[in-house]
Amino acid sequence: MLQHVTEAGIESVSPQGEMTIYHIAELAQAFLPLLATEALLVVDLKGVTDIDSSGAQLLMLARRERLQAGKKLTLVNHSDAVISLFSLLGLLDWFDDPVLLAGDA
Repeated sequence: MLQHVTEAGIESVSPQGEMTIYHIAELAQAFLPLLATEALLVVDLKGVTDIDSSGAQLLMLARRERLQAGKKLTLVNHSDAVISLFSLLGLLDWFDDPVLLAGDA
């Protein structure tokens, strides 16, 4: 499931639950069209309870597509599951965002 809010020129999306091979097609169908927005795109990862390589690939695709279009993608509030996978795959620095845990400020 994907929550989506537009406010003050910022598109904010929040994947909820699993970003795994079992749910990624449904998530991608809702998420990928948002990559075309001219607004800043913020992905809030605090609601991600499980993520596998397919979830990481979706986020990597989103970053690549936004960069190629000259647009910004920001990841925030990384859940423990996201940090664990990003660490395992060596992606903690790849997105060029500070790794922020939900509740950090």
